[in-house]
Amino acid sequence: MRIQLLSSLFLFSFGSYLYRVSSQPEHASFPPRGWNSYDSFCWILSEEDFLQSAGIISQRLKPYGYEYAVVDYLWYRKNVPGAYPDSLGFDVIDEWGRMIPDPDRWTSSKDGKGFTEVAKKVHSMGLKFGIHVMRGLSRQAYDANTLILDTTTGGAYEESGRQWRAKDIGIKERACAWMSHGFMSVNTKLGAGRAFLRSLYEQYAEWGVDFVKHDCVFGDDLDVDEITFVSEVLQKLNRPILYSLSPGTSATPTMAKDISGLVNMYRVTGDDWDTWGDVAAHFDVSRDFAAANKIGAKGLLGRSWPDLDMLPLGWLTDPGSNRGPYRMSNLNLDEQKTQMTLWAMARSPLMFGGDVRKLDEITYSLITNPFILEINSYSTNNMEFPYVTGTKGSAHKTTAHSQRSRRCLKEVGKSHAQFLGFTSCNHPKVNGWSIEALDQDLDQICWKEHMGSHEPLCLYKQKPLLSSDERLIYNQGELHLLASDGMEFCLDASPRKKRTSKEFKSGSFSPCRSDANQMWELNNNGSLISSYSGLCATVKSIDGIMLEVQADFLYVR
Repeated sequence: MRIQLLSSLFLFSFGSYLYRVSSQPEHASFPPRGWNSYDSFCWILSEEDFLQSAGIISQRLKPYGYEYAVVDYLWYRKNVPGAYPDSLGFDVIDEWGRMIPDPDRWTSSKDGKGFTEVAKKVHSMGLKFGIHVMRGLSRQAYDANTLILDTTTGGAYEESGRQWRAKDIGIKERACAWMSHGFMSVNTKLGAGRAFLRSLYEQYAEWGVDFVKHDCVFGDDLDVDEITFVSEVLQKLNRPILYSLSPGTSATPTMAKDISGLVNMYRVTGDDWDTWGDVAAHFDVSRDFAAANKIGAKGLLGRSWPDLDMLPLGWLTDPGSNRGPYRMSNLNLDEQKTQMTLWAMARSPLMFGGDVRKLDEITYSLITNPFILEINSYSTNNMEFPYVTGTKGSAHKTTAHSQRSRRCLKEVGKSHAQFLGFTSCNHPKVNGWSIEALDQDLDQICWKEHMGSHEPLCLYKQKPLLSSDERLIYNQGELHLLASDGMEFCLDASPRKKRTSKEFKSGSFSPCRSDANQMWELNNNGSLISSYSGLCATVKSIDGIMLEVQADFLYVR
């Protein structure tokens, strides 16, 4: 049932099937596809388990386009008592404060080899090798106040007559929200800060890395400066590295405008696990990023793709745990099919998260379904279809008669409707909004263009319902728009459907919330722009005829 509903809500078409090879090679021409260790191993993955998994991926999944084998987070953390995702003091770092693999788990990394030997073995299997990295600088390197490497000289970074250290570049008050003891931003305005980041990504390239999943720089932890500089470094490397951002908690299409051209894929939700609530939360997000034309947009040396997160199917572990895979996915088969279908139609990257060593046939057939994969790679113009209509009828038959209805329409009056829609702010007809003060505490924002003799469509202005801390992340001019002066229901910015003036009067808006989905800004040119989607609100008026349905019945023997 869920799959049927999903199919009716999205429209998509196939591009050319025969000509798939671009004349110019580019990054991420299609949504990337591969395997990531997090859903099955959390952070305790070993070299032995990883290479065994990569061998199976090469044999069973690579023929279906799954080409990346990605080591997720904390590959540098010692797996000893007391170590967990946000513990402090258990990481392996070099003299320059850079993360290096834990040699007890990654035995080939000894003697300064890093991931070089692992990458070679993955490449020999016909796969590409990826790693997860965190934002900026580790707390452990900051506390140790390590020197900063200048890769142009091979020695310590010097400027203004002195050597620079970790405490000179680390911004301790900008620690990662979900790993506060782990990592912090670096000051990219400083030459030493840029030198540190450059030394990280040049080292990854030397190891043979093909894919970097950069964590804690997007969504709630947005750091455009670090994303921008890392993107610049990656463009200059002598090997192509696909650039991915994670996670995307509270990410919006407007936020994506600042970074989508700098990366190849970026998460647009928080972590997705094996619950139906997590899957269902991706419908609206998929719709909004599709409406904003972000699917397959220009990216780093190629294209970029909104990422709905890994597929938690098959044999899994638990989030944030210190154990490996031990249980099957909690999603039932219909829910798994729905997730795979949505990910395909949204053209999300497909990163399988289950333990491939225990890949059952049902899960295997689901993630390798040729039709689903074809949609994911080659469909175009995928978006939600805003209207679902249908007919419901029955033919009551007896041994003597069959009954059919005959309907006719009778004009009973005239009608007028106003439709609120969302469109590009470059459209010439978005500048019809104006503000009017009703009293000292209440303003109206009304659409007055092309209304003729009809009453304008008006909304009530209110400052955002935010705490003092939350106000810091919004522009001063942003506001809520209410359906009435009762201040209970606010206009959503998501282009879910066109709303009529009748719906305004019935108060069918969503309850006012403190998130960007309900933030608006009225510009001096009369345009009303959504802080969430970056689209502008516009109103169309339609005059019509009111019809009454009259019916009688024909009895046919």
